[in-house]
Amino acid sequence: MRRTALTALCLSLLSATATAQPEVFFGPGEPPEFREADMDKRFLRSRVNQALNQGTSDANCAQLVGALLTMLGETAPTLHKRDENFYVDPMLLQVLGTQLSTPRFPANIYFVSMVRRVLIDKKLSDEWLKTAEALAPYYPAMDLDKLRFLATGVKPVDSFLFTLPALRDRYEVEVTRANATVSGTAEALFRDNYLDHEVAFGGLEFVDAKLEKPKKKRLKKGEEPEAPALVAHLLWYLPVPPEQRSMIVLDYGKPKKRPSVNITARLLDSQFLDLARVPKGSRLMARGRLWEFKKAVTEVELRDALLFQDRDWSQGANLADPNAVAACPLAFNDLTGLAPVQPGGFGNRR
Repeated sequence: MRRTALTALCLSLLSATATAQPEVFFGPGEPPEFREADMDKRFLRSRVNQALNQGTSDANCAQLVGALLTMLGETAPTLHKRDENFYVDPMLLQVLGTQLSTPRFPANIYFVSMVRRVLIDKKLSDEWLKTAEALAPYYPAMDLDKLRFLATGVKPVDSFLFTLPALRDRYEVEVTRANATVSGTAEALFRDNYLDHEVAFGGLEFVDAKLEKPKKKRLKKGEEPEAPALVAHLLWYLPVPPEQRSMIVLDYGKPKKRPSVNITARLLDSQFLDLARVPKGSRLMARGRLWEFKKAVTEVELRDALLFQDRDWSQGANLADPNAVAACPLAFNDLTGLAPVQPGGFGNRR
């Protein structure tokens, strides 16, 4: 039996994809298969899992369980099939170490065990979802839409490394800067390598969404015209170059338009996010199939897309009071004991 281990990777690691080839993004082989190991069986008997299944009436433990479920929801949209790794926002990774961990409770091991449990079962359990729904009124940061999405089954993207910035970087390297020996076929090869993948693009600004009729086109014999669909329009703004961040710019008259990528997302009929309650300008994540791009990846089209809120955690995250976690009787290491070196699923690469 192949033993799998999960590694939570921070955003800083994604910079390595600037020189990546397609197989680095999507992996060379089949998706990993998650099988139950001894640690997974111990987790099923743990106090934390009991609280996830049954809830807790202890106010201190409610903070711990609520924070762990909040983090699980934030991880859900970017679970991928490339390998055993999963993505955790750097600020939330810091929360694990500073707010949820104590000398007797290694929160990272429990969180990895939670993610493994979902991947082994191929869904979030109904019991965990009920506990999350009961705690959600006390945890504004908890995204129930993402947890409900996970409760319908794990639907991994092809690779969380394959971001919109990475797509644009690869186009610059492989097409724009292609030398004369391959320039004639570079774009066609790029399309073969990168289109038709399941992606999760975050940090998008919501422009609007409406029911739209597809553009008229000549149909092939036997081809049916596309039905009208709900289409969302979003923007991803290009980051400000480092050399311009400290510049003082005096602009007069009409403000300059920020460079951006226009994203058109043809949405699935059923959405977890209530779009009627999403104001323009909200920060969203779009999950879907990368269908088309135009104009050197300044226009992108997604199909069969789902939209989720995409919180910006960069300004900090306060998910639990460390003193409350320390006072919680659940926060005791009943997985690995008190060994000096605790095995875990987190790795750091520099």
